[in-house]
Amino acid sequence: MNWAKQRAQLIATIKSKKGKIKRIIAKAAKENETPDEEAEEEIEVLEEEIEILETNLDRIEAILEDIVDAADEAAEVIVENDEEIEELLIEDEDEEDEEEKGSSRRRRRRSSEKNYVSVKPNHAKKGIAFAQYAKAKAISILNQRKGNYVNPLEIAKSQGMDPRVIKALKKAVVLDTSNSSSLVVQNTMADEFVSLLRAQTVVDKIADSMRAAPFNTTIAGLATGSTAAWVGEGEKKPATNPTFLDIEIKHHKLAGIVVMTEELLRLATPSADKMMLDDLVEASVALIDTTFLDDLPQTANRPAGILNGAPKVVATGITVDTYGADLAALRRQFISNGLSLSGAYYIMSETRASDIGELRDALGNPYYRGMDAPLGEKTLNGLPVIESETSANVLALVKPSELYLADDGEVQIDYSDQATIDMGASTLVNLFQENKIAIRAERYITWAKRRVAAAAYIDYSLIP
Repeated sequence: MNWAKQRAQLIATIKSKKGKIKRIIAKAAKENETPDEEAEEEIEVLEEEIEILETNLDRIEAILEDIVDAADEAAEVIVENDEEIEELLIEDEDEEDEEEKGSSRRRRRRSSEKNYVSVKPNHAKKGIAFAQYAKAKAISILNQRKGNYVNPLEIAKSQGMDPRVIKALKKAVVLDTSNSSSLVVQNTMADEFVSLLRAQTVVDKIADSMRAAPFNTTIAGLATGSTAAWVGEGEKKPATNPTFLDIEIKHHKLAGIVVMTEELLRLATPSADKMMLDDLVEASVALIDTTFLDDLPQTANRPAGILNGAPKVVATGITVDTYGADLAALRRQFISNGLSLSGAYYIMSETRASDIGELRDALGNPYYRGMDAPLGEKTLNGLPVIESETSANVLALVKPSELYLADDGEVQIDYSDQATIDMGASTLVNLFQENKIAIRAERYITWAKRRVAAAAYIDYSLIP
């Protein structure tokens, strides 16, 4: 991929579109007028296109910076000829000059290939950079409290961390208010971590179908709808009013805590970095899914589970016939509340999905054919199935378009080695006493039902 050439093409295109805007305005100015309605619409379209092009230009320039930084940080690689890096920093030139100079550079590069080694960015697996960034900061804090402060940048370099981590930490040492590239790098690493979460949580798998909402707002929701009827000549017309309820979207914060020994934290190995990443993701995923699929009400600290106040069907068994009867009752509950099955999802545990997939008819064929598909591809009665072991004894039917979601997509990291952590099941861990450190990842996310009946479920808790 020739990033430098793409950069030059983007700059040329932006320049051309800005020239068009200038000509439109100049034409109107000659007639002592402002641009007419048609010209204004054309200018708006061009400005939108320029904004998109400039966003992509920023991305490509960030990639070029990563390539150059990777070359700078590769201490063991000797670069005797810097013409390849020079090629990546081409300034805005005319396209004809670009082609001529490009040909000249290619000829010079081929003649000197034996003199240097091309350095490519060595970005780690998705999300690892975020874990390494947190790790470098945590080790620095540990050393500081022991009277031996080491800059997080030096720790990252000594452990050979991802170049993006080194770049972010390098620019954090000397604050440059004219350059926000360090913030961009950190946001990119955090985005990778959030995208890993979104690939695993139930709520994020249906987020695209949910209604976006801002934090700390109150929205009017529909409790009961109005009705209509056919009437004859001279007969009374029905007059009914819908009833509304207030839906409060709070600013809820989810925090996942991972406790590690200092020895494990200091290990400069990919497996240790991956273990830390996996633990951070797992802690957050488990809490999000458990909360999303429970029946508890909203509080100041957490959103309500989608099963709170939802219609419930008590399971009658786990045979072909009882599954069929219970699922039919579930769909009736859903439809009777004025909700279409279009766009709805079934949510169940992997264990239950596997059990249903094993059911066979008299000829030995799968009774529910869509349930023998691979994970993530299952369907039941024509509706997609999401599998999450946190749903436990619940099989839910959910309409995502009847749910609100507020999510700022950001993650905050904090550290401590001076606390006592409640690990659940009456287990307390004193970090100082046990020579451990806790790393906490916080994400702001919440949800709320637009209608009480946005979900219905079958309860299997009484089935042995």
